[in-house]
Amino acid sequence: KWSLDPRVDLVTKGQLEYSLRIQKVDVYDEGPYTCSIQTKQQSKTSQVYLIVQVPANIYRVSEDITVNEGSNVTLSCLANGRPDPSITWRLLNPSAETLEVGEYLEIYGIMRTQAGRYECKASNDVATPDVKYVNVVVNYPPFIKLAKSSETQMGRVGVLQCDATAVPKPEFEWYRDDKRLSNMQGITIQIVGTRTLLLVANVTEDDYGNYTCVATNRLGRHNASVFLYRPGTGRDINGSACICLSMWLLVLPLLLPLLNC
Repeated sequence: KWSLDPRVDLVTKGQLEYSLRIQKVDVYDEGPYTCSIQTKQQSKTSQVYLIVQVPANIYRVSEDITVNEGSNVTLSCLANGRPDPSITWRLLNPSAETLEVGEYLEIYGIMRTQAGRYECKASNDVATPDVKYVNVVVNYPPFIKLAKSSETQMGRVGVLQCDATAVPKPEFEWYRDDKRLSNMQGITIQIVGTRTLLLVANVTEDDYGNYTCVATNRLGRHNASVFLYRPGTGRDINGSACICLSMWLLVLPLLLPLLNC
C-alpha cells in the first residue's frame, strides 16, 4: 500500500495505464497531483490539478416574519458551495419576477401587496439548486371595500352588508345612530371571515334609515354607512340630491351679479 489514506489507491489497466482513484472526494483533496514514470533511460512527470465541486447548500435563512405595513424588512439567505453559488430572491405572486440577487433582500416601507411567500434560490450549476422559503405577513388596519344598502318592502327581510380587508382579521360592530346593535328581537348579525351581514326581519317603518358598520383590529378602525329604505325611496333620495345640485348650478350664475352689487 503506497498511500496512508484508505480512500486512495492506484488502479492499473495493463502495463501502460495507471490511474489514481480517490473515493468519497472532499474539498481538501483539491490541488495538484503529479504522476511520475521512471524508465531505464529517463523519468517523466505529468501534473494534473483536481478541482472539487460542491453543490449549493443554503445553511441559514430568515425565519417567517410578521410586520406592520410601512416597516423596513431585511431577509437573509446564506449559502455555500464550490464554486460560490449565486443567490436570487422572488416573491411567489403571479408575476414571480426576480427581486434581488444576493444574500440579503431589503424591503423599505413594506406594503400589504408585498406580503406572501418569498423564495431564496442558491445555484452554482453543479447540481439542482437549493431552495428555501420565508413567509412574510404584513399587518394593516381595516378598510371597508364594499358597503351594500338594502331596498326592502315592509314585512320582508332587509339585508345590509359590509366587506372589509385587514390583517389581523377585523372584528365587526353595527350601529343605529349611536346605539350599538346586537342579536336581539328581529335583528341578526352574521360574521363570516371578512364579511358581516345585518339581517332585519319583518321590516317596519321604524327600521328604515341609516346604519353604520365598523371594522376594527389592533391597528385601527374603519366605518361605512349603509341604508335600509323602502322601494323607490333610495332612488328618490339620490335623485333629489342630484336635482338640488343641478338647480343650484343653474341659479348660481343669476345670483352672482346680485352678490357683486
